[in-house]
Amino acid sequence: MTVWSNLSSESKGGAYGPALRLVSLPFRIIGRRLGTACRLSPRRLAGDRGLTLIELLVAATMFIALMAAVVPLMTNVINDQPKISKAAARISEARALTERLGRELRQAYAVDSASATQLVFRTYTRAATCGGTTLLAASAAPTQCRVTYSCASGTCTRTERNADGSGTAGPVELVNGLNSSNVFTYTPSSSAPEFVHLTIVMPGRSSGKDAITLEDGFALRNVIVPS
Repeated sequence: MTVWSNLSSESKGGAYGPALRLVSLPFRIIGRRLGTACRLSPRRLAGDRGLTLIELLVAATMFIALMAAVVPLMTNVINDQPKISKAAARISEARALTERLGRELRQAYAVDSASATQLVFRTYTRAATCGGTTLLAASAAPTQCRVTYSCASGTCTRTERNADGSGTAGPVELVNGLNSSNVFTYTPSSSAPEFVHLTIVMPGRSSGKDAITLEDGFALRNVIVPS
């Protein structure tokens, strides 16, 4: 380096030699690092190259193929969502009907009429008046009412009136959209039932698949069957 060229050989080997070598050391280290950086720069730039036209075309083709498979699936899910929500609502209504019918049949003490589409029986309720919404006090005696479950055109209703059939309360819809209105069967017979079978069939898809069936049964344990 220039520092060394201006010094005599005596100075290099004399008392100032070690000091000069220490002064020149940082310059040699910096020079080596700069040389290494310069030598590595071309290789680093070569590894940071962009995409070629062929690679872009391949990526675009894969993206289009993926979207072609995903879009129809998303469309079907969106179109089926209202049907799924409606079916879930019907299932919830049918379960509520089943639970209420079972609770009232377990308290029933007489069956007035029984057929595949209609069941009329007398039972005890906690309503202050038959067909009313006001509940009795816990210590009060239950109210005797006549309850009618009737299904027609895929819709089931419930009517609650006085035990003798009088009253003005109208039917209350419980569930609709059923495949069949024939929901009741009886054991041993409809004329002297001891057990009530309930079968509710709700439609599935338009092709008839995935139909949902709810089944349950209730023993008329408090009903006196004529011999």
